[in-house]
Amino acid sequence: MKFKKKPTSLEEQVALLKSRGVEIDNDSAMQVLLLLNYYRFCGYGLNFEEFDNNGNRLDKFLPQTTFNRIYNLYLWDEKLRTLLQKYLGRFEIMFRSVLNYVMVTETQDPFWFLDDKLFTTSIDLINLRQECVDALERAIDNNELSAVHFKTTYAESDVPPCWILSEYLSFGKWSKIFGTFKFQSHVKMVAARLKAPPHDVVSWVRCLVILRNRCAHHGRLWGYRFKIRPSRTPAMQRLHLGNDSVGALIFILHDLLSMDMSAQKEMTSTFNELIWACPENFENALGLPKGFRF
Repeated sequence: MKFKKKPTSLEEQVALLKSRGVEIDNDSAMQVLLLLNYYRFCGYGLNFEEFDNNGNRLDKFLPQTTFNRIYNLYLWDEKLRTLLQKYLGRFEIMFRSVLNYVMVTETQDPFWFLDDKLFTTSIDLINLRQECVDALERAIDNNELSAVHFKTTYAESDVPPCWILSEYLSFGKWSKIFGTFKFQSHVKMVAARLKAPPHDVVSWVRCLVILRNRCAHHGRLWGYRFKIRPSRTPAMQRLHLGNDSVGALIFILHDLLSMDMSAQKEMTSTFNELIWACPENFENALGLPKGFRF
């Protein structure tokens, strides 16, 4: 079907919401829609819509659904995203450091990430090498001191050692490198340093990259379901954490911060305070049990 819808004005957007049962009694609604985008706002409105028995939307909102109620849920989700970005950043730095420390000390090779004997055939080392070169060049363009010093001192080298590259190659790329390790012994060494379950750590890191990217690009967390799902430990199964939900990844992130007890303690406090102040029932939307606290 060819797309033929015409754009709507802010006034028409407000009128459409009203026609579907949203109570709007203030003049700020149009400003909110201008700042957020109608479709971003309506993503949170899904929590208040009516559906038929087959899960189809009826384009009608539940009684007592107000514009401010939807907006308050959006603001709460924004706080959750900000909180997770902070602690995902803590873990990302920790993971990159631990991964490179373990592998460089084990192999005694500053360029271990380009050694094809360490990986399965699923990694493309030619492309990886080019990505390393590009990462260094971007760092130089951004006037990063370690990158500039390396290139100035070692002009004939286009790839820096892992302890420099650790700062400039993305979380997602290090996760992919980790996920293609040939030897389980290397995975176990990294897992031990991270205090993570060795059979789950690759899956967990990969899924935290996805969560990190969603947070970084301001994606909705409330009610979102992930296609790539982490493996679950017995503790997660006992809590009935759905592994397609953000709740499972919150639990995993908190667990992985055990290597940094101050960060974990801080996350415990701030998350518990935030979840206590959640304006709506969060169980289905976040995949957490009722009354959940760390």
